[in-house]
Amino acid sequence: MKIKENAVARNRNDVALENNFMFTTVMKNKKACIKLLEAIFGDEHRIADIRYARHPEAEKSILSDPMRRGVRLDVYFDDGKTVYDIELQRTSITDLAQRARLYSSSMDIAMLDKGEGFGSMRTSYVIFLCTFDPFAKDEKVYRFSTMCEDVQGLPLGDRRYIMFLNSRGSKGVSNLDMDELFRYLNGGVGAIGMETRSGLVTVLDKYVQKYNRDDDWRKEYMKLEFLLKDKYDEGRTAGEAEGISIGEARGVSNERNRMVKEMNANGIPIPMIAKCASLGIEEVQRIIGQ
Repeated sequence: MKIKENAVARNRNDVALENNFMFTTVMKNKKACIKLLEAIFGDEHRIADIRYARHPEAEKSILSDPMRRGVRLDVYFDDGKTVYDIELQRTSITDLAQRARLYSSSMDIAMLDKGEGFGSMRTSYVIFLCTFDPFAKDEKVYRFSTMCEDVQGLPLGDRRYIMFLNSRGSKGVSNLDMDELFRYLNGGVGAIGMETRSGLVTVLDKYVQKYNRDDDWRKEYMKLEFLLKDKYDEGRTAGEAEGISIGEARGVSNERNRMVKEMNANGIPIPMIAKCASLGIEEVQRIIGQ
């Protein structure tokens, strides 16, 4: 690992935790994962150790196909009793609930692949860490489990849970670590190196600064940017090659908009997206906000 000796944190080229590539890299460190889980679940949920689960897609690099959705889980691990998947979600999308369902089902399949029977399937959590309010209720945390619609208070007992953390929320019970995590995420690059009393944020920021000074990591990040640009260029060229009819032109425009949103979802800075897509920054912001 090559580290720049005189690197200065918080320069304009730094990559923040809200970037998906940075987030997944930081979460490869056990200490960061454990502290994040303990912050989410509170003092009653102490974790001695975690193990990164071997998922059918987990061995594949994020660079293999950054546009692929499939069933690749961002951060998939267990603590011996419970299985967790943590997903960073930066873009508001209409099918978030369906994605949570897919990720949860994928975790179940991975457990069965180990030869375990249905009765031995462990409790699972899919946790979306969102930088927007997914349900527009201003809650900091939204928790979901399967309940009977006919008998009030009767749970199915499938031990499958979905959680959405809203970094923009102001309602509900939280703790210092969670509130500071939200402040850190919302601050973007400007929050790198911020003063905090949170042990969680202190650990996360240490890793963020470490990888920003790591030449090898930054090269991998640049590969991702170029791959995203190539994906966009391929889509645009293919669309333009088909002709110039109104319908085809709309197809090119739709492909461009989709690629802009994909790049934004992967944490690529807006100026870089604008450059890759040959668009103005305001136009990129308009497309992202649709």
